[in-house]
Amino acid sequence: MRNILPFAVLSAVSLSYPSFAEFDLESLLAMPLDSLADTKVVSATRNAQSLSDVAASVYVISAKEIERSGVRSVADALALAPGLHVAKFSNYDWGITARGQNKPLSNTLLVMVDGRSVFNPMFSGVDWDLIPISLANIAQIEVVLGPVGTIWGGNATNGVINIISKEAEKAPKGKLTVKEGNYNYSEYQFHDSTAIGDYAHLSGYLEYVDHMPWTSEQEIVQSQQHYNVNTERFGTRLDYQKFANTLSVQAGGIRSREDYMWVEYLPHPTIAGAYSGDFYDTEMTMQEYFAGLQHIYDFQDGDSWDNKVWLTYSDNDGPDRNASFWRFDLDSHYTIAELWGTQLSLGSNIRIIDEQLGKYSAVDQYSMTYLRVTDEHDFLSQSYALYANWEIPLDDKTHLTVGNRWQYHNLTDEIYAQPQVRLSYQLSDEQRLWAGWGLSVVTPSRLEMETTFQRNYYGYIKPVDDVFYYVGSDLLAGNDNMDVEKIETFELGYRLWKGNAMQLSISTYYSRHDNIRAGLFLEKIPNHNGASNGLFFSQYDDPLWSETMGGEVALKWQPLPDVQLNTNYSYKRIVGHCKGALCAGSDAAKRQLENQPNHFFNAQVIWDINPQWWVSSTLHYVSKSSPHPDYTTKDGYAWPEVVNVDASASWQMHKRAPRISASVENLTTDQSKEFPDSLGAFQNGTQYWLTLEWTYGAAQE
Repeated sequence: MRNILPFAVLSAVSLSYPSFAEFDLESLLAMPLDSLADTKVVSATRNAQSLSDVAASVYVISAKEIERSGVRSVADALALAPGLHVAKFSNYDWGITARGQNKPLSNTLLVMVDGRSVFNPMFSGVDWDLIPISLANIAQIEVVLGPVGTIWGGNATNGVINIISKEAEKAPKGKLTVKEGNYNYSEYQFHDSTAIGDYAHLSGYLEYVDHMPWTSEQEIVQSQQHYNVNTERFGTRLDYQKFANTLSVQAGGIRSREDYMWVEYLPHPTIAGAYSGDFYDTEMTMQEYFAGLQHIYDFQDGDSWDNKVWLTYSDNDGPDRNASFWRFDLDSHYTIAELWGTQLSLGSNIRIIDEQLGKYSAVDQYSMTYLRVTDEHDFLSQSYALYANWEIPLDDKTHLTVGNRWQYHNLTDEIYAQPQVRLSYQLSDEQRLWAGWGLSVVTPSRLEMETTFQRNYYGYIKPVDDVFYYVGSDLLAGNDNMDVEKIETFELGYRLWKGNAMQLSISTYYSRHDNIRAGLFLEKIPNHNGASNGLFFSQYDDPLWSETMGGEVALKWQPLPDVQLNTNYSYKRIVGHCKGALCAGSDAAKRQLENQPNHFFNAQVIWDINPQWWVSSTLHYVSKSSPHPDYTTKDGYAWPEVVNVDASASWQMHKRAPRISASVENLTTDQSKEFPDSLGAFQNGTQYWLTLEWTYGAAQE
């Protein structure tokens, strides 16, 4: 921050105070709140559709709301949406779920960028800090709550997050950005775009981020507070549009390098049966790169043919995620605009993943603290799908949508159906009532079917210092006899809007989640490799199922032309159920499912004071969970209450001058935790930073 402050002060003192006339009032003052009828979304049906007519619970986070919030990551931006539980684990780790359990590996929420999945099949979750998209290049984030498996396939069971990037023509042009803050936070960005002839535009960006892994005052991390996380991100997009043809070509990637302290427990050279701890600093590298294109052909009769192809490479050398993969996605989607007064969409999808899981020697398997092992390191995962979605107007006010997806997975050699039925009714020009039902499946995963997660335990030999002995191991093995996880959801919703001044959305739901995984203890092997406690062997099983009920209320309101209020409230309650041997003598397993917060509230206020100044403040609240005594009586297993206040203020002397913004995060609850203590979460401190943004393209206008 010390590098930016002198420049900011110099800019304020040396430049003359301009008149408001030097600004483009249309772009720098309040951007009108779009009417629901004018807001277009694609994530619910794959076809651009007015948000007012979508028979599903859909919420849109706009580019303006992202910018004004001052957030630095997609994960933080998602806290603005209803129905999502966004919990921060450390300075770069989050847990995010929709209408379900928030757990370290969440596989019921599909996350995409422009329809390309960023879900990592090698650990069945999302690396939220590794999403390869620049915040400045996001046009909007579409959040669809509930099952969307008919449209998008596996893991779209409790919701879909689709991050829509800006077209190259609308991407930032000639923009340099520098951010500096506490906890050694630095970020540098470069964005540009240009026209290529009469029909094409090209955009691109480069970004670099450097920060500490923790914003914590906890003693446990102080000896490693000199560690850093370095992330590079880049992307480019070429858009071509002429007559009936629209072509978009994209490529990009992200690489993150994290300083880390690791330990190996090796046989002690002088004490028989003992182990010595070898502590050392290392660097873990995580990276993902992608390339792909989308081609849309619009026929004269209104039909359209949309084809997408993506190639993705991902690699992670972390001890518990030591894996890499190549993924090929091909999707073809044809829409018949007029079929006996209806609209029919037909599509097919091919996904092939070349998976490479890490290999470990016999010494590594018991000298490392935790790792994932398997006998089959290489696997070619294949998935093929056909899907259809039929929109049928029953009369002038009522529209029915029916659809289904048939998905084949070679891992299980089975075909899974994912149907949906949705109904929309027009109460008035600015009111809609809708209802829906859907059934979606969680994509089968090798992690729970064919791999074993191993955690080794060690203890000190006393009175000898710094000498360890092998205590034992916990092994959680895969099980290929489990049924696929399924989530069935019933929904009811209402929308009301008043032109460009107000949007109100209300939804309620009931869902049933079948075949939830749990570890079933099988046996203890004493004195394994000389261990004092032995080896504890468990295996995945699917004895759990749950019912979830709740709802969301979201309001966007513009009471004045320069003031916008975004607020939402969500309620979620999970009821667990159990069957089989796991539950014969205890209700702990099913009660564990219920240990989730029930109440969520977010509020954002944006005030465009004048063409020079804007301010914004955001409040996030999550209630404390109340674990059932059948599960545990320990407070450390409860999700804590979270109250976060973030704020930003921005000033620009005139349109050719740099814009200076000051932001603060976690303002009111410094050193708070958003995960239970039992999960080993870190404290999150108050962070503040200064942003200097110069759009040199404006000076050339």
